[in-house]
Amino acid sequence: MDDPLLAPPMPALDWVSEATACVTRHEHGLLRLEAVAPDILRLRFAPSGRFAAPRPWSPVLELPPAGLSVHEEDGRLWMETERLSARLDLSSGAVSFATPDGRPFAEDLCAPGWREVALEETGLQHLPDTELPPGEARIGVGVRKRMAPDEGYFGFGQRDGRLDRRHRRLTHWTVDRAAPGHGLGEDNLYQAQPTFMAVRPGLTWGLLLNSTWFSGFDVGREYEDVLTLFTLGGELDYYILAGPTPAAVVEQLTRLTGRPLLPPLWALGFHQSRWSYGTDRDVRAIAEGFRERAIPLDAIHLDIDYMDGYRVFTWDRERFPEPAATVTALQALCIRTVTIVDPGVKHDLSAGYSVAESGVAGDYFLRRPDGERFSGWVWPDESLFPDFCSERTRHWWGDLHGSLIELGVDGLWCDMNEPSIVDRPYREPGVTEFPIPLAVRQGDEGEALHAETHNLYGHLMARATWEGLERLRPARRPWVLTRSAFVGTQRWAASWMGDNSARWEDLETSLPQLASLGLCGAPHVGVDIGGFYGHSFGELYGRWIELGAFHPFMRAHAHRDSRPQEPWSFGPEIESVARQAIELRYRLLPYLYTLAHRAHRRGEPWWRPLLFDFPDQADLYAIEDQIMIGPQLMIAPIRAPGLKRRLVELPPGCWYDFRSGARIGVGPAALVMDAPLGAMPVLVRGGSVITLGNVRQSTAEPLGELMLEIYPDDEAEGFWTLIEDDGESFEYQDGALAETDCRIAPLSRGAVFALAARRGDYQPAPRTLILRLHLPEAPAGLMLDETPVEDWRWDAELQAAEVRIDDDGQGHRLVPV
Repeated sequence: MDDPLLAPPMPALDWVSEATACVTRHEHGLLRLEAVAPDILRLRFAPSGRFAAPRPWSPVLELPPAGLSVHEEDGRLWMETERLSARLDLSSGAVSFATPDGRPFAEDLCAPGWREVALEETGLQHLPDTELPPGEARIGVGVRKRMAPDEGYFGFGQRDGRLDRRHRRLTHWTVDRAAPGHGLGEDNLYQAQPTFMAVRPGLTWGLLLNSTWFSGFDVGREYEDVLTLFTLGGELDYYILAGPTPAAVVEQLTRLTGRPLLPPLWALGFHQSRWSYGTDRDVRAIAEGFRERAIPLDAIHLDIDYMDGYRVFTWDRERFPEPAATVTALQALCIRTVTIVDPGVKHDLSAGYSVAESGVAGDYFLRRPDGERFSGWVWPDESLFPDFCSERTRHWWGDLHGSLIELGVDGLWCDMNEPSIVDRPYREPGVTEFPIPLAVRQGDEGEALHAETHNLYGHLMARATWEGLERLRPARRPWVLTRSAFVGTQRWAASWMGDNSARWEDLETSLPQLASLGLCGAPHVGVDIGGFYGHSFGELYGRWIELGAFHPFMRAHAHRDSRPQEPWSFGPEIESVARQAIELRYRLLPYLYTLAHRAHRRGEPWWRPLLFDFPDQADLYAIEDQIMIGPQLMIAPIRAPGLKRRLVELPPGCWYDFRSGARIGVGPAALVMDAPLGAMPVLVRGGSVITLGNVRQSTAEPLGELMLEIYPDDEAEGFWTLIEDDGESFEYQDGALAETDCRIAPLSRGAVFALAARRGDYQPAPRTLILRLHLPEAPAGLMLDETPVEDWRWDAELQAAEVRIDDDGQGHRLVPV
């Protein structure tokens, strides 16, 4: 698709200043710049001279307005907040932005431009555009900006390929990929997130293109060092996020689009799935297999074969004669049940199928432009599709989950919601994609074309599901998993990367893929461990499960034609590797659950590239095979067969080996680390306090031990806050939290460790507290709360002094002598 024909100079005819915005009138349109917050500016340009009306289902939230000062000087309009400024050239119409100290960024090379665009230019020519009206749906609007030579461009949503997206053209249109697996350089996938951050030493800024229409970025591909924004829909609308760090950009983005949900604790445990565990007997056998082998497990997912003829919200009574008994049997083993639900509702009005009947009676399904109900083919054959842009429809859909909630189902899995539709039954040859016509009207008032809302279909399905669960079971946090998503879906659901393959290439590409999603405000993400398509094998599965122990969402899943992919399916050696990896996951849960709280509060991703924590180290930007897990841990996965060691780049600071406890070096530096199967390098940053629990078979078991692994830095003080709650309810919102501050002095000041008294109304169950202080050599002794400790030990292998006490929540001070 060519870029739009951008306009020649577009002089301002006049301008008016408002309390929070400035509007300039040009011969070919209106431009409005608004201070959404002191560190967020919104720019809109409408060639028609009329801005689009707000949409009730917009993923962008309204924030308290900020003041904007405006003055004219030297042929420019200067518009400023306390954190960000913009400058509009009155003779050309070009806009640029700057930091408070005057550093320019996101500078327009010319004024915004527009032209009518043929569908063939977008790559959407295969979509039916039945009676697509002229005007906004065919008007492409765009602008070109200067790219600083030392900037890396990151985020851009669910993509394959390299972490830095410079020199790529990327479009946004949700699709169900027809080809198995993911390929490097693939453009559109199941999700669309038109947002990115630009990172250079000393400055990170972000941009959110506020368009649900087909849109795209050319990131210096057509023209070196030129960034092009483009969207259909007849209006250019984007937000500039001031940064100045990656963490600040993600905070600004999630303040604008909604903070990520706080998952229940069980959702952070291990999940096992397959298409499909198709009978009650199969499901119980898998659950018992985990328990007999002492492999931790928190959830089993039921794919489409649990349904009666793939009719959503039904059960196949031959496969599952007593669904409640199936769910209860899993509950007895402390295992949760997650059921899949697709948006396609079987067009079955003659057999008493209540979902279809109530949907037709309430007029909740999409209609073609001629007024007939739209239908397409999915698993249940001919199907009808809800209009999730309608609030009425979302409420109806959410309430339908009551039948599953009554059985005790714990989580919902939204699939096929790009939406995925074909032109005939899947069992027949020659099946091809059969999309919803772009001219279909959606919304309670039919206010929008499907061309505008297509990218939101999965997003709004996830929202309807989450809100339904909240109504049906208000005392418990909903947990929803979705395949398709948009910016803002993090409020309602976790996601995974769809149908990958059992290939080393798919393991490799998952690293930047998940990191990119985190930079887009979506922290709760994962991939199908072992690969969905094809046959996994021992070494690949072993490397994937040791990596998957650190995924925010940890699930193994496989295609029905694949060989079994349970942890014991590859022989005793790989079973042992899998058990150890999953056990590590459960030991890490106190740390990981704290990261989930941090994400919920400020959007902070827990799976993130090195550039997130070290944005001033430009030499680390391109590294995508080392991942920070929160601010304290770094993993260095193996992503190719046969390797037993690998090169690891150490960012600035001192670093420890998580497994041995040994101090391994001070960065910046590089070293070769051993990495035998089952022992992927895991490093701890100096100044960290890693909170670990005891191994449990599920999160339903109480935490009997809390271990604080304390790693002093040479010169920098370390600080960490452990965050706990009941793991299930919303009571944390009313103060039912336990927050415990930890502080560790550097080695240069004696490595004194201070554990503050717990804050908050939540009281954890009684447990043993283990303090393990890593030191270069054994101390002469330990002082705990100004009293010499007699019962302590020095672990020479871990290079740590250890003391055990009852966790009274009152705070302690540990001093090596």
